[in-house]
Amino acid sequence: MDYLRSEDEQVAVLKRWWKENGNSLLIGVGLALAAIFGWKAYQQHIKDQKEQASALYDQLAQAVVADQSAEADSAEGNVEFLAGELKEKFPDSIYALYASLFEAKKLVEEKKYSEAESLLTEVKTKSDDSALSGVVNTRLARVKAAQEDYDSAVGYLNTGKDDPFYVTYEELKGDILKMKGSRAEAKAAYQNALDQAKALNQPTQILEIKIDDLADA
Repeated sequence: MDYLRSEDEQVAVLKRWWKENGNSLLIGVGLALAAIFGWKAYQQHIKDQKEQASALYDQLAQAVVADQSAEADSAEGNVEFLAGELKEKFPDSIYALYASLFEAKKLVEEKKYSEAESLLTEVKTKSDDSALSGVVNTRLARVKAAQEDYDSAVGYLNTGKDDPFYVTYEELKGDILKMKGSRAEAKAAYQNALDQAKALNQPTQILEIKIDDLADA
């Protein structure tokens, strides 16, 4: 402001600028503060939601472990009730997907295979977690095998050696093929699992027993 002749002129210019721009500046600052505090509130809300979902999931896990024995008539101790609560209150959480796994397990125990398959398929569709998808694939394979749809069961287990679930898949594939009566194919699947397990320094005793059991294949 070198061109201003006096301090009074500087003050007058500042007052005029504030009159013209002060409201906009205050609004801008207000919006910025609202955004900051709004984001913090949102983050706290997300944290609270995760903690609540986790606590409810713990209750569900305990109910499953206890097999509802002492609380069979109690809604709070019922697996179906708790799973439903999780899925209703926290539908977008990973815990809702885990709740569906518990529900599917219960359906399998009741031999309601089609319903279990639908639930597991839904979990697989919604999940972007490769580890969870791997677990779901093994369960879908078992559900299909329980229905004697062996080819579909094996279809869930076809993957490459770079898949972290390769050993698990090949071993389960061997189990299913043995159930089907395809002993030579079962032995080959077990051998695939054994070779990869050795390469990864994983336990091999059970696989070796399963292969020995098919020595005549």
